[in-house]
Amino acid sequence: MANKLIVSPAPHVQTAQSTARIMRDVVIALIPAFIVSIIVFGADVLRVTAISVAACVAFEYLIQKFMFRGPLTISNWSAVVTGVLLAMTLPATAPYWLAAVGGVFAIVVVKGLIGGLGQNIFNPALAARAFLVLFWPSWMVRYAAPGTSLDPLSVSVDIVSSATPLHHMQMPALPTESLLDVFLGNMGGCIGEVSALALLLGGGYLLLRKV
Repeated sequence: MANKLIVSPAPHVQTAQSTARIMRDVVIALIPAFIVSIIVFGADVLRVTAISVAACVAFEYLIQKFMFRGPLTISNWSAVVTGVLLAMTLPATAPYWLAAVGGVFAIVVVKGLIGGLGQNIFNPALAARAFLVLFWPSWMVRYAAPGTSLDPLSVSVDIVSSATPLHHMQMPALPTESLLDVFLGNMGGCIGEVSALALLLGGGYLLLRKV
């Protein structure tokens, strides 16, 4: 037979891009949203992100070294990406232990126990967010009021617990943000979601990099 059927395991699409390069590009793409969140919510963004990333990287190292005893892959930036994405789904008011618990769950349960990078059936960061919402829902909706980091006297509250702006647009009950505020990021919410413009800039970067 001239043509032979070759059966091989996934992935079937090959690329010259390394995992580390792709993961670094994802981190770079998140920088605009990260900067906007710092402007809107202040230094708490740095605290939540640092704890989330540290927990993800530390526990990826630990489970690879002591549980699976395989090659260490923390240099491929996948744990960093998981930590940053998890932090982006948390409010800036999240306590340190919430970010740490989410990071451990994402790496150990969702990613590590299922086989590691490329084997997990759920996105580790989003699965960790679902886990945190299930067990600590009140902490997940305590949004910092926008603008507190720039002028603490300009707002009357420190924390806002409410439905999303999209819900208010569909079923208006309380005064909510304008479409311009939602587009630019001048509203309460999770760290990485507030600015549509910043997210679009990051998406454009990924398109240019062909990620």
